[in-house]
Parts: sequence; structure tokens; C-alpha cells
Amino acid sequence: MKDTCSRGGAHRPARAISRSMARSMARVVLLAAAAVASVASAWAETFPSRPVTMLVAFPPGGPADVLARAMQPAMAKALGQPMVIENLPGAGGALAVQRMLSRPADGYTLIMGSPNEAILAPLSNASAKYKPEELALLAPISSHPLVVMARNDLPYGSLEELIAATRKPGAQSLSFGSPGHGSMYHIVSEYLAQATGARLLQVPYKGATPMLQDLVGQQIDITILPNLGASIQLLESRKIKALEVLDTRRMPTLPEVPAITESGIARKSEFVHSVWLAVMARAGLPDDRARVLLAASQQAIQSPEMAKALAQSGVQPMKPQPLAESARFYADETAKFKKMARSIQLAAQ
Repeated sequence: MKDTCSRGGAHRPARAISRSMARSMARVVLLAAAAVASVASAWAETFPSRPVTMLVAFPPGGPADVLARAMQPAMAKALGQPMVIENLPGAGGALAVQRMLSRPADGYTLIMGSPNEAILAPLSNASAKYKPEELALLAPISSHPLVVMARNDLPYGSLEELIAATRKPGAQSLSFGSPGHGSMYHIVSEYLAQATGARLLQVPYKGATPMLQDLVGQQIDITILPNLGASIQLLESRKIKALEVLDTRRMPTLPEVPAITESGIARKSEFVHSVWLAVMARAGLPDDRARVLLAASQQAIQSPEMAKALAQSGVQPMKPQPLAESARFYADETAKFKKMARSIQLAAQ
């Protein structure tokens, strides 16, 4: 009996201690949860609390750089913090994307992105160690239709004539310049040739500038590019000519050049292509921060500086849209370009 009472007496204090410890641990957990919630709330409420960096994957003066700098004043004002533009060219845009992906998904590092560096670089460049899905499209900015450009003395007045001529028995291949392996302009050209049966031979260049110089010098026959920068002056001075706009309508800056949908080319709807520019971030950015950046971007698009920059390039801003719609657009573009890359058997180099 004595032993039993002794064991029972020993158990009661242990249970009391256990209940006390449980209550203490519960308080600690509740306090920790409250602290985390408080920090998270403050994190969201104060964004941004320091400068935001906008990376540009190409040198100063290019279309992406021009639009990023046009957005800069109005976007900084909307965010209440400075916006720093940082040019980081190299590896077809992959260096800038990898810089952004090396930083937290906190909204402080963005990129003025396009399909070239966001989607196509990881499909064609062995040094691009990321996937398109690691980026998120926040705000579409502008869309630039692609234009088929040719040397002045090429004896064809339209893309339809060019395709028909190269398909004739015994016809020689025409050369097309591309400003880089795996670029949108390379893939679109190869896909066009494959789908139409046109005999086209790629001549790769390191950038658009030497390629356009060779087009002026009649060293290559055609190229496909957006009508931006140097090509505008070359077309205006008639040093090269435009055969077709790869869009559903004519461009205001090239009113005499037909849209591809006006042609009799089979499967022509597959050849409507524009290179878009958009404010992009690392995937996983919290929704509240994404909404802040979207609102600031949309305000910047409506600024006088942006209107002037877009007018000079002959394009209109893309329609503002919610984050969910931008995500669907980016997913569709990724799927489209992956399909085209598979079709032409694009290999990473």
C-alpha cells in the first residue's frame, strides 16, 4: 500500500508539470505566430522601402532600354522610390535574367523582358541555366510586329512572290540573316520556311547591326525584324525595302506595306508574330507586391515620356490587363514558342 501511494504521489506532480509546459509552449507558439504575422504585414505595407532596379538585357539605346528609361520617372513617382536602370547585355539576354533570378522574389529587381531572353534563350543557349516558368509577366508594355525586310534589288514585291519563286524546281535558296541563334527572328524565319516549303538558308550574326549592314550591302537577301531603331532609317532612306508586315493589319509607319493576312499564303495565321516588351519579375513574387508594381507600371505607360517613346517607334501600348490575364498570356506564348522550337528541331548551343 505504501509503495502504491508513493507511485501515485510521484505521478501527480509530473502531470502538473506536463500541463504547465504545454500551456507555456502554446503561448510561445501563439506569440511567434503573432510576430510572424506582424512582420509579414509590415513587409507588405512598406513595399517598396528602397530603390527598385529594372534590368535591361541589351545595350543602351535599344528598344527595351528606350522604353525602360521612358517609364523610369513616372514609375519612380508612383512607387515613391527611385528606379535604377541597369543594362546587362550578354548571352542573348540570359545574363540579365540570371542576375534577376539570383535575387529574392521580393519585387526589388525587375527586368524589361521579351520572348527572346525570357522564353527562347533557355531553349537555345546552353549557358542559360533557367526555365521560362521561373519568370512572371507583371505588366505588358508594347507589341512590335515583325517585318520581312529585303535587299533593294531583290526581284520580288511580296513575301508570297518570294515563297513561290523559291519553291520552283531548280530554284536556289535565298539567304536570311538572323541576329542570333535561337532568337525569335531566327525561329520565326525557320518556321516560315518549314511551313511554306520556301528554300531559305540562315546566315547567323552577332547582333542586328552587322546583319543590317550586310542587307544594305546585298550580302544577304532578307531578314525578319521589328521595325525599330536602325531599320526605320534604312527603310525611310530606301536602302532596304519591306515586303510584308507579320500582323493582322498594316503598320502606321509602313502604310504601303501589306499585312500577311492580306496575302494568299496558306496557314498565314501561323505567321502573325510580334515581339512584346513587358515588366517581368521572378516567379513567386507575393501578390500584394505584384499588384503595387502593376499599378505603377500602368501609370508609367500613360505618362507623356512613354507616349512619346511609343509614338517614335510607331507602336501602341498593349492593353492593360489583370495579373491573371498576363499570366495566361505568358503561358500561351511559352507554349507557342516551345512548339515552334520543337518543330524546327532547335538545339541549344
